[in-house]
Amino acid sequence: MNPIRIASRGLGLVEVMIGLTVLGVLLAVAVPSMLDLLERRRVVAVGLEVANVFNFAKSQANISGDRVTVHLEKDTGTPVSCVSVNLHNVSDFCKCYREPGSMCGRSTIQVLRWFQVQDSQGVSFAASGRWAPDKDGQFTISRNYHATDVSDVEVNVTGKRTGAKLKVEINAANRVRTCTPDGSINGFPTC
Repeated sequence: MNPIRIASRGLGLVEVMIGLTVLGVLLAVAVPSMLDLLERRRVVAVGLEVANVFNFAKSQANISGDRVTVHLEKDTGTPVSCVSVNLHNVSDFCKCYREPGSMCGRSTIQVLRWFQVQDSQGVSFAASGRWAPDKDGQFTISRNYHATDVSDVEVNVTGKRTGAKLKVEINAANRVRTCTPDGSINGFPTC
């Protein structure tokens, strides 16, 4: 019995070059789209985390019976945007962009939750609102008191590469709403 031999020949230089060219074109088209998609996902993740922190603050105030303070800050010295929830204290000088162990300096204020995002991750957020005097970027929530001490609080989350935007609002009745101001992110209502 003679085994059947199949002639095998390898790929020629022309076939390899055509394959590499097709692969290069596909990558050139796919990589920017993938980077845009990843940044939009980061914007959504940061926006939803800020909304979760707001909802946590409302829940914590109702569970503990204590007032809680929410900090929304952006450090001008370092590229960090942050939000934190602390048990309320009249002399609250906490800065959520500091390291977790030193947010409140030597004070014994209890930090219940915090979230920080580095601008180098391609996403940052900035807060605005009508703050109480000397309480820029802060507001308090109390148990069974369905209003905050500020109004028009909103956090705008922005992707640096795509400009994708998501807005998280908390109104005077402590209701949290997440929307997209320019329709740049699918799945959220337009503000």
